[in-house]
Amino acid sequence: MIGKAKSISHISNAVNYAKNKKGALEINRHNVAGETGTEIAQEFRVFQNLNARCERNSFSIVLSPAIPDGQKLTNGDFVQLANDFLLKMNLKENQHITFLHSDKNHKHLHIFVNRIDFNGKAYKDNYISKKAQRIAESIAKDWKFTTAKEVQQQKEDLLSRQVIDAHEKALQQKPRNIFEYAELMKPYGINTQLKQASDGKVVGIKFLINENSIKASSVHRSFSAANLQKLILQSLQAYNTHKRNQQYNSNKKQRFRL
Repeated sequence: MIGKAKSISHISNAVNYAKNKKGALEINRHNVAGETGTEIAQEFRVFQNLNARCERNSFSIVLSPAIPDGQKLTNGDFVQLANDFLLKMNLKENQHITFLHSDKNHKHLHIFVNRIDFNGKAYKDNYISKKAQRIAESIAKDWKFTTAKEVQQQKEDLLSRQVIDAHEKALQQKPRNIFEYAELMKPYGINTQLKQASDGKVVGIKFLINENSIKASSVHRSFSAANLQKLILQSLQAYNTHKRNQQYNSNKKQRFRL
């Protein structure tokens, strides 16, 4: 599950977007009576006026379980999920409203929270994005969800398999250098991005597949810039040695026949 959070200064437009999106469903609210973004912003402002120094005085939060996990949850489950998150973030008593979106079966939550509590105290937003993701990871484990790290690992595993498959086919064509290798990867849907130093030496490699990317060293340590160039050279040398041996044996057989 992915958790995102950021502090914002204008809540009305954000609430209207979440509320009016096709298929959106309001599933929870706390100490909020308004129906429109403007009305809710006005209610938030009652307490925000107690702390005029805080400009980004609302939080916009997204909680997004992996698609298979989200499809198993009822609306009631999503209410509990939002409450668990806000409780662990210590934001449950602040004014908030929650909407459920179901874009292409990808169910996720949009939560809007007043950063200013009833006493006029502002919730600290230092590293709020990292904190939200850390809490989301914790809840994902509690709920037996796939965590964001696991989703990323699954994605990298899939990309790695695609790269390795194309890599093996490219090597069979005996590229003479890393630049020829990069060209040979293209027919398999992989663009090889080469990072070069000022002297032209290739010092970094990244593979691009559609809109996804993966560092070569993340595929396998043997795919680092230095190791991959060494592997290409070794493969070419082995091929040339094999060809010379074949030619030598062929010439030897011809001399024997004579």
